[in-house]
Amino acid sequence: MVKLTKNVFLLLAVFIIIGSMSSCKKIERLKDKNPEIEALKHGFKTSAAIGYCASLANMAFRGATLPGNVRFEENSSSEYSGFGLLYVNVSDNYPLPFNSNIGDIVIAAIGDKQNGEGVMSILFADIDLLNSEFEFHGIRSAPFIVDENGDIITVFAEQDIVIGEGDDTLLNLNMSRPMFNAELARTADPQPTDAFAAVRQNVWFIKIDQNNTFNDIYDDKYEINGGGQIAEVRDETGGIQYHALIETWFTYDDCHRNPTNGTGFIQNLKAGSEIDLGNITMDFHSKCDGQAQTIAATGKYLIYNGKEVNLHFE
Repeated sequence: MVKLTKNVFLLLAVFIIIGSMSSCKKIERLKDKNPEIEALKHGFKTSAAIGYCASLANMAFRGATLPGNVRFEENSSSEYSGFGLLYVNVSDNYPLPFNSNIGDIVIAAIGDKQNGEGVMSILFADIDLLNSEFEFHGIRSAPFIVDENGDIITVFAEQDIVIGEGDDTLLNLNMSRPMFNAELARTADPQPTDAFAAVRQNVWFIKIDQNNTFNDIYDDKYEINGGGQIAEVRDETGGIQYHALIETWFTYDDCHRNPTNGTGFIQNLKAGSEIDLGNITMDFHSKCDGQAQTIAATGKYLIYNGKEVNLHFE
């Protein structure tokens, strides 16, 4: 009987310790003001990188002065007036916006020099945009056009993203005119305006205002609208995260810690089902403090209602 009682007390002690550890983790996470937002980071950082590449490709086609870390090797093509490879060296002096990696990017682009429009394929040679868990190789194809206001519009979707196994043909843009026109037509698709709708669409639109300073790419003004999954992200409890970015603006020269306008949204679904475990909506603000304000939170994110969230986008 005494032995049984000791075993019961031992089990109770184990449960108490485990419960305390779990509570401590929750308290520490709350103290850090940092819910799990990995999916949102993926979407924002990838969109910023692809917008950066689209701005460079447009500049190369228009014959503008390129930044000191970019070299354009133009080739001839009977089909397109714009055709070539851009070699981009990312360093401390020439950073990739919202990314601390140092390495190289190669952009293959085809299109029309007269209007600075085209289709690009992107290889991130030794830069992992996400983290060591995912092997992000690049983008198979992303169109870029110039709208009536002179802004660049580029778009990419889940099927354009290369994660996991590398693709030896990533930079081989061999595209007929009908295929090329179909790619450009993607930029005219309706852009999402509602986070709940965007969160499962797996498409991202980026608008870039080059600010009439073509050789200073860091004063470009960006707007991101889109959402879904760049790569599958599971939280500590196994839930799967989806994200959305609506009217999310940033200018890297003005702030390299956070967007300065717009909405970030995360929805957490139970794996293998459509059960919503919680969602969180954040407003980005003009303060360059690396944070966003939670304006609504449900389910597992409920404790973050009204609190500032550390973004860690830089």
